[in-house]
Amino acid sequence: MNKKIIESYIVEFLSIKYDCNKEVFSKEGLNIIKNKTNNIKMLLYKNLILVSTREDKYEIVCNSLKNKSTYEIFEFPYVYGQSIYYVPNMEKKSEIEENNNFEFKLFDGNTKETNLSEGFENALTYKDGVCISPIAYCAYDNDKIIGVAGADEIDDNIWEVGIEVLPEYRNQGLATILTKKLTEKILEKGILPIWCASVSNIGSQRVAAICDYIPVFMETNNCDISN
Repeated sequence: MNKKIIESYIVEFLSIKYDCNKEVFSKEGLNIIKNKTNNIKMLLYKNLILVSTREDKYEIVCNSLKNKSTYEIFEFPYVYGQSIYYVPNMEKKSEIEENNNFEFKLFDGNTKETNLSEGFENALTYKDGVCISPIAYCAYDNDKIIGVAGADEIDDNIWEVGIEVLPEYRNQGLATILTKKLTEKILEKGILPIWCASVSNIGSQRVAAICDYIPVFMETNNCDISN
């Protein structure tokens, strides 16, 4: 997978998410668009600052953000909760270190066989006590699952990766090994793995960097401006 394909996947995903034309993502500077919900949402992608706001708040938002810097725009009182999204750096692929103290197993399309119903919510999605994520890489200490890297489909071409290692097994490189192994398997499918980290979660950002992920866009939470 090359940079051009990655960019096409991201633009397709964002155009659906923000309900706008793909051409918007080739623009620069502040662009404000209308939506039909109660929310305001902001996106920083390359040199584009995209703001989506409810139609009846459009003029207020335009006047409030006019002539503001990027930093001032993302400090707008109505928004909060900024997250950074990462994709694999296809120009850099470091070796996956081994850890012979533990065993590793891939569950591809059969993750319910992990028999996990809870405990790894940062990596897997459960429904009625059954794992429904499409793929997972697990680390074992004997027969005990001690760490999981999993992914969930958020788009036809994009799966979001998550990692969870039991506290007593952290700082042994398991998060890095599991994330790299899972990333490799997802890419082999022609699917783009994506990593999301809150701007306040330094640990998650650190894992992304160690696993050769690079930031591609940042966005705020959906924020209610109904009042």
